[in-house]
Amino acid sequence: MTSLLLRISLPLAFLLASCTTTTTKVNQAVNEAQAAANVATTAAIVAQSAASAPRAPGAPPSPLPLFASVLQGTQRSIGLFSVYQRDERFWLELGPDDFGKPFFLSPKMASGIGEGGLLGGRMLAPRLVEFRRIHNVVQLVARNTDFVAPPGTPEARAVAAAYAPSLLGSTPVASQPHPNRHSVLVDAGALFINDMGGVAQALAHTYRQNYGVDMRNSAILKVRGTPELLVLEVMNHYATAGIAPPAPGMSLPSTPRNLVDPRSMFIQINYSLARLPAQTMAPRLADPRIGHFVEAVDNFGDDLAPTARQRFIARWRLEKQDPLADLSEPVKPITYWIDRSVPLKYREAIRAGILAWNPAFERIGFKDAIRVQQQPDDADFDTLDFGRASVRWSTNNSTGFAAIGPRHVDPRSGEILDADIRIESQSVRATRASATRRLGIPMAETTAHMQAESGQDCDIGAEAGEQLAYALDLLTAQGDIAPDSPEAEQFVRDYITSLTVHEVGHTLGLRHNFRASRLFTQAQLADPAFTRAQGLGGSVMDYLPVNLPFPLPLPGQPRPAAFQTALGPYDYWAIAYAYRPLAPAMEAATLAQIAGRSAEPALAYGTDDDFALGADPETLQRDLGDDPVAYARQRFAIAHSVFQRLETLQPAPDQDWGRVRRLLRESLNDTGTATGILLRQLGGVRMLRDYANTGRDPVQPAPAAEQRAALDLLLHEVLDAHSFAISPGLQRHLVPDYLARTENPTSAGDLPLAREIFGLRLLVLNSLMGDALAGKLLDNDSRLAPGADALRLPELVRRVEAEVWADLTSSGTAPPTAEQRELQQAYTERLAALVLRPAGATRAEARSMVRGQATALLARIHTALQRRGNSPETRQHLADNALTLRNALDAKLVRAG
Repeated sequence: MTSLLLRISLPLAFLLASCTTTTTKVNQAVNEAQAAANVATTAAIVAQSAASAPRAPGAPPSPLPLFASVLQGTQRSIGLFSVYQRDERFWLELGPDDFGKPFFLSPKMASGIGEGGLLGGRMLAPRLVEFRRIHNVVQLVARNTDFVAPPGTPEARAVAAAYAPSLLGSTPVASQPHPNRHSVLVDAGALFINDMGGVAQALAHTYRQNYGVDMRNSAILKVRGTPELLVLEVMNHYATAGIAPPAPGMSLPSTPRNLVDPRSMFIQINYSLARLPAQTMAPRLADPRIGHFVEAVDNFGDDLAPTARQRFIARWRLEKQDPLADLSEPVKPITYWIDRSVPLKYREAIRAGILAWNPAFERIGFKDAIRVQQQPDDADFDTLDFGRASVRWSTNNSTGFAAIGPRHVDPRSGEILDADIRIESQSVRATRASATRRLGIPMAETTAHMQAESGQDCDIGAEAGEQLAYALDLLTAQGDIAPDSPEAEQFVRDYITSLTVHEVGHTLGLRHNFRASRLFTQAQLADPAFTRAQGLGGSVMDYLPVNLPFPLPLPGQPRPAAFQTALGPYDYWAIAYAYRPLAPAMEAATLAQIAGRSAEPALAYGTDDDFALGADPETLQRDLGDDPVAYARQRFAIAHSVFQRLETLQPAPDQDWGRVRRLLRESLNDTGTATGILLRQLGGVRMLRDYANTGRDPVQPAPAAEQRAALDLLLHEVLDAHSFAISPGLQRHLVPDYLARTENPTSAGDLPLAREIFGLRLLVLNSLMGDALAGKLLDNDSRLAPGADALRLPELVRRVEAEVWADLTSSGTAPPTAEQRELQQAYTERLAALVLRPAGATRAEARSMVRGQATALLARIHTALQRRGNSPETRQHLADNALTLRNALDAKLVRAG
């Protein structure tokens, strides 16, 4: 009877879908027929269940309701699991084969609050899950996939006993077994309406408020499915009964800024539950010389291996249709969907960024390995659905990224199963509007306690929007680009393409490569023809600044390419290692041959952990060219030219002074980046990822000449009293954004120019006088042959003091400026602190120098105090510094640690 009713209803449904002129009466008839079919089906199941429900002779009746009685009045959806809905309640039908079987759970935040890391489109941490039945309770359990052993072995039993799974949700069984299928019903809401993604914990960490899931006002909105997939759209209501005010003198607790009522927020999470690939993809071992994301497991199946840890790279499953052809289309191409939320004017730029990777796949035998589809406006699917790689548009107003490219990976093999790139509109908005205003976009608040977005963080856009705005403002200020011109639009589209190609690289499994920026010379980077043919560096996976030569080309002259929009040689190399089809017998040897090219200059590689350690002067962000000192000198020169231009820049009568303030701020930010690049050169040591085949020393102290050049530039451009010469007249034009200040008085006030410049100087001074740099210089001494040229600690100390206290050795009697006095005071306080409380990590040689340094400086200050013609301010300043040093030298030493 059930099959007959289904046969009756299917033609009507087909007619409805295929006939565009269907009338309201036909629609109503179809709906009534479908409803009748559902009722009749349920009635048939009830009757059959009541007649044939198995029960052992003499056994007490089950306390659970009959399978069919639970389903009265429900509608059935057939997908990976059958789902039944009645009003707001949903039940999953789980058969005996569904328990204990692994499924892939892919959670994604479909809607958020636009701040605090709670952003629509965010991928949450995936899980390998199973349904487990314990008596009359069904649990949704996350398997522990980090520790494995061959199934059925004693080692597997040991692993199971040692490493526990985790519970995601549980609920009592809702029905007796189906009389024929022996399946049971479970309440889907009890399993999925919860906080398994850790949102409440993230809210508590970010805002220090007591938010929790309000179960009464949370619900499953919709269930969709295919034979391989079940999607549950869950709307969680997070609430708190009261808002805690900030503690006196502190910023926390706080509240989200984007809510109508900070006590209440709705966040939608889509859970995709999918079958795992029937045949596990063959894993490919990772190699540290090439940057791929890695899946790591401890495999206890071989106790003779030196370590249980196994690492294999993340990559899509890519197989040729014709394995014998030199060039073949793939069995299943990697398809990216451009979400319907992406603005029309940027879709082609995004498409270009996606397809830019195809040449790398063609080189290893794949034709059209990557394809692009546009999601129709009336599509019945969401690009967040599992297994559908996508590029989406975000409109959050509090983020720290311009784009991000996470992925979900099968932990058994490293196979990438899903990826969702997000491009942040605020970055583009700040860029596009840079000729008229600058948005104050705060950095994203930390969400360390929420399940992290899959893969390593990518903040390529944290400064990319600023860099782009700076470039547009520069070109606009010199009359090269009009704010609303086609050239400005193309500038932004090139930027979008560069973001896209970078993030697609992440979704293909590639990590950052922060050494790739050193491939070309400054002369090559200034050449329009060269940069348009060769790009800006060795890889799109670097964080490259906007390419701005100095002097800037005159209006109308050709400009070099501003962005890296095409692959570099490193990218071809990394794709070949990950995706080249290899016979199992030849794989190890071929991969070793590919990775063995690591010494080639165009394939240089250094990534996030190399950058974070802070030692390697070549693994940098926002640098460009093979000479970092020359690059920094160029950016300082651009900033000085901006200061000069702004002295005479006069807005139109109907415009405010915001453009002047904005461009000055951008140029100062850029000099801060250049300063950081120079500091990395001091005590630097190249950490190469070479194997022995290259013949190079993998640990190489930076050449002394390069370190001295960096120190020279720091002393001249940052610590020199006459650097950052900005006239009083220009400073009187640095007005705030009054409308923004009305909305947020703390974010758009006066520009404290002197304080900001002193902050940069103080950062440099503390770095030059710090234990960390002293330790680096001493470590490099031990790596060099006796008598080798080196920047040693005594030279650094002598040169820094000579710059800061230049007026003490000056033959003239010109008093120190206010800026000099402020820096000298900071120097003396730092030196006194080192005398009084040397840190436990301070090296002995550095510690022994400090007292002699303080004693010698005190003597020089005493001599300066005897000079005739000292102003009262100078005399008081010198006396105060002398007292600070004398008290420190006379005090009892306190040794930390």
